[in-house]
Amino acid sequence: MKPSSGRVIQQIRKQPLLNDRVYAGLSKATGSRAIHAAWSETSAAPPITAVSPPRQQASSRTNKSAIAAKPVPRASKKASVQKTEPRKRAAKQPPIVQHATLAKVTSASIKSGKSFSKAVPKQPKQKQTPAAEAAVRQQAFRITEPQPMPEVQPQLHTQPQSHSHPLAQPHPLSRPQPQPEPVVTISATPTPTNPLVSVIIPVMNERRTIGKVIQEAKKVHSSVEVIVVINGSTDGSAAIAKRKGAKVIPFAEPLGHDVGRSVGAAAASGQVLLFLDGDMIIPASGLKPFVQSVLHGGVDVALNDYSGPTNKSSVHSVVLAKHALNSILRRPDLKGTSMTAVPHAISRSALTRIGADALAIPPLAHAKAVQHGLTVSAVKRINVGKLNLPRKQRERTNPLELLIVGDHLEAIDWLTKQTDDRGGYTDMARKRYLAR
Repeated sequence: MKPSSGRVIQQIRKQPLLNDRVYAGLSKATGSRAIHAAWSETSAAPPITAVSPPRQQASSRTNKSAIAAKPVPRASKKASVQKTEPRKRAAKQPPIVQHATLAKVTSASIKSGKSFSKAVPKQPKQKQTPAAEAAVRQQAFRITEPQPMPEVQPQLHTQPQSHSHPLAQPHPLSRPQPQPEPVVTISATPTPTNPLVSVIIPVMNERRTIGKVIQEAKKVHSSVEVIVVINGSTDGSAAIAKRKGAKVIPFAEPLGHDVGRSVGAAAASGQVLLFLDGDMIIPASGLKPFVQSVLHGGVDVALNDYSGPTNKSSVHSVVLAKHALNSILRRPDLKGTSMTAVPHAISRSALTRIGADALAIPPLAHAKAVQHGLTVSAVKRINVGKLNLPRKQRERTNPLELLIVGDHLEAIDWLTKQTDDRGGYTDMARKRYLAR
């Protein structure tokens, strides 16, 4: 037996308004797309009716007339209350006010056993004042879309603080880029502030070759700086180096052998340091392998694969000293290669481990590089024996051979101090105390 329209209306008035959870269950049970369309149109709360199938037309008309007889414009009532009463009282009203009419329609249709087939075209809205409509929209927005302001405000307050304190910056990209430190240059030609390769050339009266040496050095890489250390030159080598665009570090008095390397390395800013001599013109094609092995080959110290002539009845003492040092360092594979011969290149990390002061004594720097576990490799052979012209006047007054041999002895002495009196080699079962 079907209930009458009067009983349906009385039961609806006794029941509370449907909340969102009840409506979700009803929409799932009915499965009608018309309910969803009617739900989206309830912001203005118009009275909604439904058309039942033709075979149940009589019952549908009864429900429709019953609902249309007493429309309940709940939204307009709430709007008038908000207009006259404080805002706090309006906030205590039951939620989802804009869905009151839809709740009555769905409740009546469920009790009568009917389902919606399609939504009836929207009827004209009842006239409301602009203030009432604005109040209804404001209340609907407050109920359906709460604003998570308490969660956002702490983030908005902490963001400026992270940038204001230098130790609390979250990422290097978010802080301002530091200004590069000024680079002290003596050359008249400006050079890049952050070169990748630094070429260091000590010069002592090399005016005939220094210009071409600088030209080839500039071709080893697109980002390069050339540092020329004037080692007491008096022939105008400094002026030529300036015209070629090099950074010139002048010294009026001679610094001594290989001290210019230490001075140039301390002033260099590149990640790769390439060492040349001012009297050897080496093409850039022969210099690039040393730079590339450090940049991309994982090498810390790239040596010239030149061991000197050994197929003689009397081998030069410097060549013997180089072979001996590599054997003591347990690197016989290096043969007679050493940081004594140019060209050679080192990485910035190798310079930090070795120290710029040790470069003034190349065998000592070589021993430190091997002992500290750096990657030391012979990269390319440049026959500097033919390029290094003999200087008879210098050899008569200051024999260079004895100087280099003494440098190797100093390197061996440093090694024994780092290990023991035997340089880390075992004494096996020798009973020394019995020979005393």
